Amino acid sequence: MVRKIRISQILLHIVILFLLFLTFFPIFEMLNKSFKTTIQDIHNPWWISFPLNFENYKLAWSYVGPYIMNTVIIAGSISAGILIVASLAAYVFARFKFPGREFLFILILVLLMIPGILSLIPSFVLVRDLNLLDRRLGVILPGIATGLPFAIFLLRTFFAGLPGELFEAGQIDGISPIQAFVNIALPLSTPILSALLIMNILNSWNEIIWARIVLTSESMRTISVGLVPFTETYFAQTRSSGPALAGYVISSLPLVIVFFFVSKQFIRGMTSGAFKM
Repeated sequence: MVRKIRISQILLHIVILFLLFLTFFPIFEMLNKSFKTTIQDIHNPWWISFPLNFENYKLAWSYVGPYIMNTVIIAGSISAGILIVASLAAYVFARFKFPGREFLFILILVLLMIPGILSLIPSFVLVRDLNLLDRRLGVILPGIATGLPFAIFLLRTFFAGLPGELFEAGQIDGISPIQAFVNIALPLSTPILSALLIMNILNSWNEIIWARIVLTSESMRTISVGLVPFTETYFAQTRSSGPALAGYVISSLPLVIVFFFVSKQFIRGMTSGAFKM
């Protein structure tokens, strides 16, 4: 019996190690090759080569650096818009009873089942008619609309699980529904709001299809869109992947830094949301 348990544990650890390898080896190779010249990559493709070539990062930064501010504005606006609208809507769905409440919530859930690719053409026509092409709002507003259904679903489930006695005590003290939302619901939902914030920042930061359709001028590009022509042009000219991979490292660093500071809140938010559901 003990031997069977040990064998199963060994197999489990082998599977885990294999999955970790599949996850981290591409990241290691991206970092490794981003510091290499073409000659170093040819002679030593799989391991670190010295001296490290920082020229790749200088070149990548000179090209994609100006796009970071656009990306921060768009990703921050989308994430903030989703959290503000979704938290208010979810609180109303969870704490108030009104005609058609469940029907409206089901309609929101139906939106989760629709593939995003199906809305590309209708969204483009709408953005064009509103004269929002090649403007940040042309990416921000559809991004907020796309992220709302899941955020409302998750927050509504969380708010519905909060103890009703807290809100009843607030009513006895004479606070208004808005005050109850701000002073009771929001402080208790900080972990799950942090989790949603990270998820939405990640999604909007990495958005490329819609951003590439809407943002046509170079000055309006996000970093994900700007990396595409940089990679295509530089690799076609030099056959070197170092500068392009350095650009990808630069584009991912802000996300890594943000997650480093809020990782505990993110994990708490995901687990609390899971338990509530």
